[in-house]
Amino acid sequence: MKKMNMWIRKSAMQGCAMVMLLGVLAGCSGGPSEETETNKVESSGKGAESGTKYTVSWVSGQSAPVDEDAEMVAYWEEQLDVDLDVWNIESTNYSEVLNLRFASEEIPDRMVVLGFANLKKYADQDIIAEIPLEMLKEHAPNVYAKTVEAFPDTFNYTKIDGKLYGIPAINYYSRFRSPIVWRGDWLRNVGIEKTPETLEEFETALYKLRNDDPNRSGKKDTYGISDSALNLVYGAFGYLPDRWAEKDGKLVYGAVQPEMKDALKLLNQWYKDGVIDPEFVTGENKGGYWALSHAFINGRIGLTSQGVYYHWKPLLFEGDGASHNYLELQKLDPEAADALVHGTPPAGRDGAMGVAQGNPMSGKVIAFGKHLEKQPEKLAKILEMIETISATSYNNYLTAMYGKKGKHWDFDENNVPVLLNNLQSQDLERMGANNVMESLELPEYTAQRTAIISDWAENQQYGIGGMTNKLQAPLASEGRYLTELEKIREEAYISFITGDRPIDEFDAFVKSWRSSGGEQLEKEANEWWESVK
Repeated sequence: MKKMNMWIRKSAMQGCAMVMLLGVLAGCSGGPSEETETNKVESSGKGAESGTKYTVSWVSGQSAPVDEDAEMVAYWEEQLDVDLDVWNIESTNYSEVLNLRFASEEIPDRMVVLGFANLKKYADQDIIAEIPLEMLKEHAPNVYAKTVEAFPDTFNYTKIDGKLYGIPAINYYSRFRSPIVWRGDWLRNVGIEKTPETLEEFETALYKLRNDDPNRSGKKDTYGISDSALNLVYGAFGYLPDRWAEKDGKLVYGAVQPEMKDALKLLNQWYKDGVIDPEFVTGENKGGYWALSHAFINGRIGLTSQGVYYHWKPLLFEGDGASHNYLELQKLDPEAADALVHGTPPAGRDGAMGVAQGNPMSGKVIAFGKHLEKQPEKLAKILEMIETISATSYNNYLTAMYGKKGKHWDFDENNVPVLLNNLQSQDLERMGANNVMESLELPEYTAQRTAIISDWAENQQYGIGGMTNKLQAPLASEGRYLTELEKIREEAYISFITGDRPIDEFDAFVKSWRSSGGEQLEKEANEWWESVK
């Protein structure tokens, strides 16, 4: 087993967050048991017929360096009949360090590429190899089929000039939209028993949360919403300001659509009437963990869309975590935490509704060194390795993620994989598990592993009412225009809401946005859209 020990440290990453989310928590009790049949790899059933034992350089980016004699690297070397050359590159510096290696003409066999902009850049620089689609289908059939089954157009996003350059990793959690969370106790206190569903019902509820003393303090010290829930109103008018949407077969930018003028007019009225927290400009989060809504937790507002759905869930099983907002509210007011109401986006007059939802493309892509175009048998072997690790069986996937069942992890009573012996995610990476070997995470297996949390989200209707950004690739002129365009949009929208700028100037704002580079971005967005449709 060979290693390249390049490890650049800035700060130790706390890689437990994702592990916590999926119910695999550091500190879980339990001890090792005899290794079982579960730890035997299930073969993909293919075989590149070269008869050669390859040395494969393998690069992912880790939160901790892989040990020289990493147990799980040795395990996969034996199972796959290869020698692995793992490049130790810290996740926080991953792209920068990878670029330095490329500049020194060091190109790995298999690598993770972060972002479609980097994928295109590396293809243009002849750093990464084209992947013949038929080769992918032959040597990694489940990778291809399970990815397409989850999102049929997935591979269009990793094609450049019609050629495939990467295997995209799917963001399973994109199936759930942003949270919509009410203070259920406040709703009851103002006489609302039915969770608001329409824009009119939202408006009625928010005015009551402002005016009818929902916290029973005897003071007018509460507001309806702050900044995060503004998107709920925009969505009820058909668009989100910071996202691209499809309209009449073309991509359009949400902020400059005429429907937003009516949304801003309504929000301006709410602001005048005190329904919107006057501190909305500075946001709900006042520091610390980014997803916390301090305005909501501290009883200032009664509706929020801050964070991600799992930040608001109750604890669903022993060892569950990642319920940051729920837990913080529980410390202050346990009854309020247990009375949270999860709603859906308000439907506008024409039925439009929506709030932000993540894109199915995670932005992480598995790519291969350009030299493999001249070594098709080795490329085929590496595709088979990925197939075996990521797509042949749930058992193989869990082994790649967590190590050996019974020694490093085991199932709890809820069939959730739980780490043993106080292992943490960084311990897994040191031994060659977690992100080191498994960088694809097909939705089918993620769904199985996170079934309890996913089922809870489904039951709370988090699969309803999401709006994705239809533009899923960087535009050539973004570097030149995007920062200024975002500033123009943000300043205009705040001014329209607060009344510092009359809503009649909306058309002037649109004209300014387009003349400042927006028109060029619209052109490039639609050129990209035509290329992937």
